[in-house]
Amino acid sequence: MFPLITDQPLTPTQIAAATRLLLYIAHVDGARTAEEVALIRQFYDACRSEAADLPAFDDLDASGDVSTADFADPGQRAMLLAFCQMVAYADGELSTREREAVAQTAARLDITDERRDAILAQVKDYMLAQLAGLPDAASVATVARELG
Repeated sequence: MFPLITDQPLTPTQIAAATRLLLYIAHVDGARTAEEVALIRQFYDACRSEAADLPAFDDLDASGDVSTADFADPGQRAMLLAFCQMVAYADGELSTREREAVAQTAARLDITDERRDAILAQVKDYMLAQLAGLPDAASVATVARELG
């Protein structure tokens, strides 16, 4: 199970805001954006199946403008930041521009640098756990080094 899932469900307004933020993160460096957008679309489509009043995915813009007012629950903010980091890693690399955008997002969400780093570590652990069952341990170790 994905780390940092909160018991506080996202409202349709929050889902749309989160998706716009994730699209912003995906487009910040322009590298292999298709993989990142595909991950975001999966998230949005899963949410949209439960909240039919959401706009179509293709109608959303890429906006990084979020704040604690949008996500008052600390668990929601941590989960959203974890999603941002997963999207940034979706193309296989956390670029400098993506890292900066995630750091700016954390600041807007009132998440400390220490908490941001802890969330990043949890995301890395989660991603590596998904690979742990592979028979090629050397490849898993290589991916671990690339994640930082």
